[in-house]
Amino acid sequence: RLTDYFQMTIKPLLEEGKDGELIDWLKDIGLLQRAQKCVNPDCLGLKPMEWKRARIVDKFHWSCPMCKKKASIRTNSPLADFHCSFKVILDTITAWCDGISLEDYTKENKTVKGVIAKRIYSTCTTVTDWYMQSHPDLGYLGGENSVVLVDTFPDGCMTTVPHNNNYNKRILCMADTSHMPARIWAHILESKSLDSQKLAAMVNDHIRPGSTIVASPGLFPFLEGIKGMAEIISVEALTALDPADYQRSLKNLETIWKATVSVCQEVQSMTISEGEQTLRELEWRQVFPTPLAQILHDIACYANSRSA
Repeated sequence: RLTDYFQMTIKPLLEEGKDGELIDWLKDIGLLQRAQKCVNPDCLGLKPMEWKRARIVDKFHWSCPMCKKKASIRTNSPLADFHCSFKVILDTITAWCDGISLEDYTKENKTVKGVIAKRIYSTCTTVTDWYMQSHPDLGYLGGENSVVLVDTFPDGCMTTVPHNNNYNKRILCMADTSHMPARIWAHILESKSLDSQKLAAMVNDHIRPGSTIVASPGLFPFLEGIKGMAEIISVEALTALDPADYQRSLKNLETIWKATVSVCQEVQSMTISEGEQTLRELEWRQVFPTPLAQILHDIACYANSRSA
């Protein structure tokens, strides 16, 4: 499922003989340093290092014009820890963007070391987690003329498919349907029993006044008294209008929640912190449905924030 961005921008740079252009582009988007100073104290950093051709994987390295000391083209860059070719890095990030599981990706690409692919996938998830925590406004949903769904997994109305009742994590999920795909906010609840005060606080923290809330039957009694919303209705009020032979409302809800349900299932086998990070990755993906250019930009910004 290669995106236009990959086909138009990245793929031509991966062709034979385009190494210099590829490195220029990686510098332009912030994934490689534009300049480097020699660490040799005798040089005093008087002249910037130059990049020169070399018989190595990266095809180029930094070279000091004074002492001739060499340094990797990746020095102090976001790509320094990925010990593989630039092509493998970009292919692996593209696979992560396309939602291909790590297991499937390494199975299909035998030449890619599993430990390298795992590191790249993990970096992408870490970066999306950082991005969402740096942009809390993206976790604020709805507003006037907006419908926000509020439900819990696994016991709500998010899917009509029977599932494993042994799921041990209950996850509160909100979906702002004024966006396509719906913007999501999700959080693992500390207790399996619902606390009306905590639920109301989370709704007020993440749903703008004036929104219409559609709540699952299990949540509706806890939320119906919340002030400031245009309307608060139960999913049951929607399903009551459906024809007897077709669950139109539930099918529509299932479509909206599909990606969220899949992630909520994955989260069940994770620790709480891993699960929360994975839910923030879901939120990021819903904000950026064609994510390749965005994740490359965010990796560079994340690296800058760490070195600042």
